[in-house]
Amino acid sequence: MADFTSNPTNTTSYNDTVYAAIINDDILDALQAAVVTPPLLSQFDLSGQPSKAVDIPIADAASAAAVSEGSELSNTQLTTSKVTLTASEVGIMATITDVLDVSSIATSRGAQMRQLGNAMAQKLDVDICALFSGFSNSVGSTGADLSLANVFDAIYGLESNNAPGPYVAVLHPRQIADLRTAINAASGAVFTGQGVRAGSNELGTVEDAGYFGTFMNIDFYQSTNVPTANTGADRAGAVFSKDYALGMVKKWSSKTEIMRWAPIRGFVVVVSSMYGVGEIIDGAGQAVVTDA
Repeated sequence: MADFTSNPTNTTSYNDTVYAAIINDDILDALQAAVVTPPLLSQFDLSGQPSKAVDIPIADAASAAAVSEGSELSNTQLTTSKVTLTASEVGIMATITDVLDVSSIATSRGAQMRQLGNAMAQKLDVDICALFSGFSNSVGSTGADLSLANVFDAIYGLESNNAPGPYVAVLHPRQIADLRTAINAASGAVFTGQGVRAGSNELGTVEDAGYFGTFMNIDFYQSTNVPTANTGADRAGAVFSKDYALGMVKKWSSKTEIMRWAPIRGFVVVVSSMYGVGEIIDGAGQAVVTDA
């Protein structure tokens, strides 16, 4: 008769597989929930390609001119420029000892893994938000609250640069709060005869991570990762063309690797990604610099 009791395969002997499945799900769930800005960028995937950089060609503007009947046209040399986005590695590692794993409450492992996922998401969001102050054009005044006029000026700036829509805005919660206050206080008609009033679209209902509503046909997002400016006196958010002004190149998305490390009686969790972000079209973005 077979002996089914000795040398059983259990969660101790097969723990690496159990850890991998649970840990990876916890990390990826936390990362996806915390990501705000990446979907607003033009995406370039280099996975499986023999390169870590992508060149984005940009056609320079050419001008036509009036000509006289029968006159021969002179040749115009067309030129281009380019923007290069380069991916680099980002990662975080944590080592969990067996003693901690068996001594802490059951939900602590999930909390630890969500910390790792959140750290990766926040890093990506920080890198993207850091691009906003790089736009050459800016609205707002240092030390002054964000106003409706600032938003309208940003829209005009994009339109005058022929920046294509849709437009999106990423602001700090302080700036979003100022905008709510400004909308609430406004009552004058924005466009005469159309019944459109400044306060007709409200910012407030949270539908997705960081999404706080639409105003003037612009989707507004908020992130605490919007950086400071002017020695901490202000915050530098932005209004820009979605999928056009900014770009992101990915070599690989966030991945989780778990390794059993017997010498310390524990397991190592490594989360890494390889990406790069950058500005593509400067005229398609407007920095919004207002009081912090």
